Amino acid sequence: MHLPPFLFQLNSLAISMRHLSLIVAITIGFAFSANTSAQSTTSDRPFDLTFGKAFWGAMLPEYTIGEDADGGSAYRDDGDTLGALWELKAVRRFLWTRTSVETKAFYGLARANSNKGPTDLDVPNPITGASSALTSGRSHLDADVDHYGFDFALRDTWQTRVGGLSAGCGFSYMAFDQDFKLEYSGDRLFKESLDSDFVGGKAFVGWEGYVLDRASNLDLTFGFYDMDADYTFTGGSIAGSRFDEISRTSGTADISFTTRGMINGRVVGFTTGAMYISRIAAIERNAAGVAVLGTDDAVTIRAMFEILL
Repeated sequence: MHLPPFLFQLNSLAISMRHLSLIVAITIGFAFSANTSAQSTTSDRPFDLTFGKAFWGAMLPEYTIGEDADGGSAYRDDGDTLGALWELKAVRRFLWTRTSVETKAFYGLARANSNKGPTDLDVPNPITGASSALTSGRSHLDADVDHYGFDFALRDTWQTRVGGLSAGCGFSYMAFDQDFKLEYSGDRLFKESLDSDFVGGKAFVGWEGYVLDRASNLDLTFGFYDMDADYTFTGGSIAGSRFDEISRTSGTADISFTTRGMINGRVVGFTTGAMYISRIAAIERNAAGVAVLGTDDAVTIRAMFEILL
C-alpha cells in the first residue's frame, strides 16, 4: 500500500526529525556535563586493548507484506529492535609523536517477533504476486538482524589549552544481515533475507580531556560507503526462490562520547553514541505485491560498558 505523496513527505520528515533529535540530545548531554579541564590525551600508555558490551538499538526500514481481515498488514515489523553488541578495540600510540593507530571489530544482534490471530490473511507470493488466502489461523513473524564489521584508522592528536584535539581517517567495513521468517498456524510460509554490505572510508575529529574529573573523549565521524545488498527469497508452503541485488552509495554520521574511571583497580569506561545511515537496503512491494529492492535511511544507537584488558 503506497502513501499519498504529501503523507510520504510528512512521514520522511518525522523519521528525519527523530534521527536528528537523537543525535542532538547526545551532544547536548555532553555539553552540559560541565566542569571540563584541559588535558593533552586520555592515556600515556603505548598500547590499549579494550573490550565492550553494549545495549544496542537498530532503527531500520519497516517490513510489511499482505493484508489481514481488517485491512491492516498481514505481517509487519517496524524495524525498531533492541539487542546487544560486543566490541574489541586496540589503540597503538607511538611515543614522542602525536600519531596513533586504531583498530576495532564488532558484532551486534537484535531479535524481534510478533504474533496475530486467529485471523484471515491474504499474502502475495513475493516472486509472482499471486495471492494466497489463509483462514482461521495464527500468524508469526521472526525479524532478526545481525550487524558486524571492523575499522582501521590513523589519528593525530594536538595538545591545546582546551584539551587534546585530534583528526584522522581510515578504512571501514560493516554489514547488516536481516532475516524475515513468516509462519501461519505453525507452518513456514517463506523466508526473505536482505544482506547489506558497506565498504568505504571514514574521517573524524575528536576531543580528549577531563569531564567531571574523569578522562573522556568525544568523536564525530563521517563515512562514505559503497553499499551492495543481496535479497534472497526461500519458499515454504508458498513455494519459490529468487535472488536480487542492488548497489548504491551511502553516507554516515556517527557521534560518540566516552568517559572512564577506576573500579577495583581496573580502568572501565562507558560510551554512548548514535550512527545515522543515509541509505540502507529495504524490501518494498510493487502494485502487484512482488518484492522489489529500494533504500531508506536508518539509525543505530548504543550504550556500552568497556573494560581495559
